[in-house]
Amino acid sequence: MKKPILCLLIISFFVSCQSNEEGYDLVLSNGKIWTGEQNTPWAKWVAVKGNRIVALGDGEAPDGSKSIDLAGRLALPGFNDSHVHFASAGSLLLGINLLDVNSDSLFRQRVIETTERLPKGSWITRGDWGAYEAWAVGSSGGSEKKRPYEPYRALIDDVTEDYPVLVSRYDRLVGLANKAALDVLGIESKTGILRGTKLWEARAAIPEKSFERRLEEARRGLEECRKWGVTTVQDMSPVDQVDIYRKLGEDGELTCRINFCPSSLDYYTTMINDDWTIDWDHPEGPRPASDTLFTDWITFGTIKTHIDGIMGARTARFYEPYSDNTIERTWWRGGWRQFSQDMSSFKDMIVKADRGGIQLRIHAIGDEANSILLDILDTLKAVNGEKERRFRLVHAQVIAPQDFGRFNDHKVVAEVQPYHVTDDMRWMEERIGFERCKGAYAFKTLQESGSILSFGSDWPGTNASYYPINPLFGLYAAVTRQTVNGEPANGWFPEQKISLEDALKAYTWGSSFGAFEEKIKGTITPGKLADFAVLDTDLFETEPSEWLEANVDYTIVDGKVVYERGD
Repeated sequence: MKKPILCLLIISFFVSCQSNEEGYDLVLSNGKIWTGEQNTPWAKWVAVKGNRIVALGDGEAPDGSKSIDLAGRLALPGFNDSHVHFASAGSLLLGINLLDVNSDSLFRQRVIETTERLPKGSWITRGDWGAYEAWAVGSSGGSEKKRPYEPYRALIDDVTEDYPVLVSRYDRLVGLANKAALDVLGIESKTGILRGTKLWEARAAIPEKSFERRLEEARRGLEECRKWGVTTVQDMSPVDQVDIYRKLGEDGELTCRINFCPSSLDYYTTMINDDWTIDWDHPEGPRPASDTLFTDWITFGTIKTHIDGIMGARTARFYEPYSDNTIERTWWRGGWRQFSQDMSSFKDMIVKADRGGIQLRIHAIGDEANSILLDILDTLKAVNGEKERRFRLVHAQVIAPQDFGRFNDHKVVAEVQPYHVTDDMRWMEERIGFERCKGAYAFKTLQESGSILSFGSDWPGTNASYYPINPLFGLYAAVTRQTVNGEPANGWFPEQKISLEDALKAYTWGSSFGAFEEKIKGTITPGKLADFAVLDTDLFETEPSEWLEANVDYTIVDGKVVYERGD
């Protein structure tokens, strides 16, 4: 710990009997405060002035203009979700979520609920029904597969006269349109079921969302963040989502900090021209670019791309074929994605982005894809020289045994999503077999190999799974490696479990470190931004199964209460 911080901590113990002479704006007292600091992990009170933490201690708390009696509750640094798709999440929350729907009654109910949230004339799209038919939510695999559920327009025509509907099955190969949508699109269909060319053309004809609709979706997304103590999200939405954040900021509606990352590699030249880069030469250490108007609220510097696909669609790249691909098993082992289909151009763009001051985060699922990215890191080091890249290996889902030893050479940030373990174990062994699963979601081994764990949710998930932003689900998954139903009893590959302290660190400090923001976020330390989450459950004194029912009582961002349960 640095001496100035230590001095502040010592001083704080002597102000406990004073009045509010220091002018504290907010004091959290009588709590169990986990600071995240190695040398001083616990405190009973913390004081805030403006938007910064200024003091904390173990004695009697000082007064503040506003005080919150924690009554023994657990307070933590605000959660920092390192991997979200915010625009998609807002769209799903305000729009329609059919992932767990495979019955007529529930399908109709969800459609009715959606019409109650949206103004008349709004399109209702996507939905992704039937995602959990083959492997039920909370199962550990082996469920009997059923004939796919298929709805029909008569289910909803009478309740959607003012709402054009074009929703899809989770694989996006089948769609359902209601009468209102068919009329607009000029298509005739008694059942409303669309496939093939008709479906693709119908989707292409849907008008773009209005700016106001997108603002409403973002407001709904921010509401969900507040509810679960998430004070920073690292977002990979389309680039124009920044306009939404700026508008919300101008109107005083931002209640969560945004670290924004364009999700297409071809945007790297624009990022360099617009100074959306990391300042590696800053006198206080590397830090991301800040938005001119919203310095502590919106930051940039990282770009995301992909090297392979996903395992559910068998497009993640492996050295060996998928275990369950009986038709093309002799050769099928996944493919490349986006620019990585042309590997020489892919590497050239990455080298140029790295040289231009951009931090790289690259999606990699299969063992071969992860190995090749480690090769590319060797190339960056050789061509552009040494620097503290904090290269972000996104998902790092399956690592070949021989590659774990290579991580320490590169100081990789493993940007992983622990809830994937809970959800994906339904089908992982069927896809790639037991032996390869030993290297899947290997958080403990990654940590021991020198990687920095940076936790996120991947909210809202894929077209086949919903991943909640609630960090308590991620903590549960990392500590237990069980489904939400507690299976298997000892956890899936239990040797990869990590401690609660390590999981909390990954969801706070680790995510901040991955974004070059650990000097202002991630621990409860004097001088850092006053972002906190207060829980109704003491995670250190309860069983992990209880965390799934726990709540956040307060979310505090920038020294202000933005959420109080029961409000």
